Formats: sequence, C-alpha cells, structure tokens
Amino acid sequence: MPRRTRPGVIALAGIAALTLVGATACSSGSTEDTAESGPVTISFTWWGNDERAALTEQAIDLFEEANPDITVKSSFSTIDAYIPKLATQIAGGGAPDLFLIPMESVREYSSKNALTPLTDYIDDGTIRTEDITEEALKVGTIDDTVMGLTLGLANNAMVYNPTVWAAAGAEAPGAGFTWDDLKAAGEKIRAASDGKTAALSDPGGQIAYFEMYLLQNGKHLFTEDGEVGFTEKDLADWWTLAGELREDGTTTDAETTSTIDQSMQNSGLARGISAAEFSAASLTGAYSDTLGAENIAIAPFPTDTDESGMTLNGTNVAAVSSKSKHPDAAAKLLDFIINDSEAGKILGLSRGIPTNSATYEAISPTLEGGNKTVSDFVSEYQDTFQPPAPLAPAGASTIPADFTLAYEQIIFGQTELKDAAKATVASITSAIS
Repeated sequence: MPRRTRPGVIALAGIAALTLVGATACSSGSTEDTAESGPVTISFTWWGNDERAALTEQAIDLFEEANPDITVKSSFSTIDAYIPKLATQIAGGGAPDLFLIPMESVREYSSKNALTPLTDYIDDGTIRTEDITEEALKVGTIDDTVMGLTLGLANNAMVYNPTVWAAAGAEAPGAGFTWDDLKAAGEKIRAASDGKTAALSDPGGQIAYFEMYLLQNGKHLFTEDGEVGFTEKDLADWWTLAGELREDGTTTDAETTSTIDQSMQNSGLARGISAAEFSAASLTGAYSDTLGAENIAIAPFPTDTDESGMTLNGTNVAAVSSKSKHPDAAAKLLDFIINDSEAGKILGLSRGIPTNSATYEAISPTLEGGNKTVSDFVSEYQDTFQPPAPLAPAGASTIPADFTLAYEQIIFGQTELKDAAKATVASITSAIS
C-alpha cells in the first residue's frame, strides 16, 4: 500500500465532524481522466483526530482496491494547524487534489476560483446525489452551482460526565435545562471536588457557541444576504453571561481555558478539569474512548428561551482543487467516500450523520457505543433542531480565530468587555465587506 503521512496528533474539530458513506464498492461514475494514460496519484487532506484518521485510511484502502489505477496520499492535522496551511497552499497554487474546508470558507474560496465546480460530475453520474438530501446539497452550493459536498451532518451539544454529575448530586442536563440550572450544578460540582472541577469548559471564546446563543434568541451570525446578523449588544450579552459563569466557578478559570483547544489531549472534560464541554455530538466516541462509555452522555445546550440553539448541518465541505491535475480521479474519490456502503459501515458516525440517507438507514440498527448515543440523541431531539444557518460570506475564514483571541484578551484583563465587543463586530464587518 502507498505510504501516507499520519501525524501523531489527536484533534477535535471545534465546530465539527462528519461521515463517509455510500452505495457500491466499485462504481464511481463514467468520467475518465482524459489527460492521463496510466496510473495517477492524488492527494487528500482533512482535519480530525487519530480515530477518524484510522477509519478514513480504511475507506481509502477500499477505494484503491476498487480503483487500482488511482493512488491516494492522505494527511490530517488539528484544525488550528490545518486552516492556515491550506490557505497558504491555495494561495500558492499547490492545494491538495481533494480537501476539506470549513463552511465559512466555501464562499471565499469559491470567489477566488480555488474550487472545481462539481455540477458536471453530478450531471454525468460521476458523483451520485440521489440519496443526498436537499439540505445537505445546499451546504456547498453557491449561486446554484455545487462547489463542494459535505461528508456528513452533525450537531453541537453538551457532552458531559454523568458519573461526576450524579456523585455531586447535580441535576442532569436535559430538555428545559437553563443557564441558571447550569450555575446550580456548577456550585455542587465545585463543592464535591473541593474546587478542582468546573461544571463546564468555558465556551465564551468559541464563535460556534456564540452562534448557538444567537439562535436561541432568534438571530444568526450572518444573514442570507451575507451581512452581520447580530449587534454589539448581542455579543456583549454573550460575553457577560460567560463572565458570570466563569466568576462563580461554573466554568473553567482563565488560565485553564487558555490551555483548552480542539484536541482531545487538551480537552477540559477529557482531563477531568471540567465535567462537561460544548462539542460536536459526533465526537462522543472519542470522549468515550478516553473516559469510558459509562462516563459520557450528551444533552441539549442550556437555554432560557423556547429555542434549543441546535441545528443539524454540515460542518465541513469536501472540495476538488481548481488546480488539480487529476480532477476526475478526485471526483471519483469524493463520490466513493460519500456513496460507498462498505465505507459507510467502516466509518459509522465518525464524521457525523452520513450525508447518504440510505447508508444511515442501513447502519443505524448496528450502531454501538458512542455512535449509538449520538444517533439516539438526534432521534430524541431532532424536533427541537432549528433550521441551518445561512452560509458564511466570503472573508469569514479568519473570524473564529480572531473571536477566540478577543475573548482571551477579556478574560486576562487586557481589554474591557464592551470595547472588545465593539472591536470584534467592526472586525467581522470589515472581514466580510
């Protein structure tokens, strides 16, 4: 088998994580790479963790067996390292043949002509979409042109350790759980642990959870027209709530929060520093592997409104580079990882709910452990999910990192909350203008 790059990095995709799926092991459409007369090698990169990488490699092995003239060189890393590296590769014209991009980057890279339109591949059957829902197709569609496809659907939720909550006598989170309920639980968990464990890893610096808060209050990060969908007051209110939770010990302190990133080894929940964490629900398996299945459960976000703030949406998009020398081979691989049934069985829910609805129906009865927990959660709460958010406008790709930096400046006393909110809204507005 070909040698592949396998960095020893365990990562959590903070705003996500989705599935590879499908229909037949060897049929991937009729388009052939007319520019080549022999075997070709293509590159495929994504962000994720070791578990996801191992399963993805197994799916790629299947693809190579079915397509012996195509060799796939794959690599992955944490999202924090992946995003700037990909931006540099795209700017220099050296992007991988097939790669994942966050939803907030689809418009931006499309406007820079960095992506190969997939509509022709869909029309000629190279990429099959008959079992992909309309909502999933919209994730990578710009002006009626499919520029990429999400590999699955996922929702964010609150992942928690039920053993810790029960031992502290704290009310388990569930339907109707409020922010005040979280504060009450935080008091009990702190007391039971002699102040060593917070109820929740501080979510204040993650824009994905600010968007959850906005959804609970009837707003979005961005409007359908690509404008900022919230005000300085909305952001100040979110950071004020986060501050109250931090100051009373419900969430992690500033020093601890600054060490928590989107990797499992730095997760507050995985390290026992917190008893819960907002996360992509599809990563429940990774938490279970670390803490044991009996110590992991998922629940809706706390909310003070009738809205949950949860959506079932794509969290990344697989795209073919416009500079690829082998776009037909890359399109074949994309079709395979979405539509191959055997790959779907291997990958389960490691990247979320499969985009291919037929595959999800087929594997649902066989799910176990963390995958079953996620599937059961979606089934129980899907009626509370809100419509997917509008696709982010061009220029939004750097906003999540800037948002985190702004919050860290607040919690370390380097700037006033209101000043940070004003500057952040101005920065986001400028970025997407």
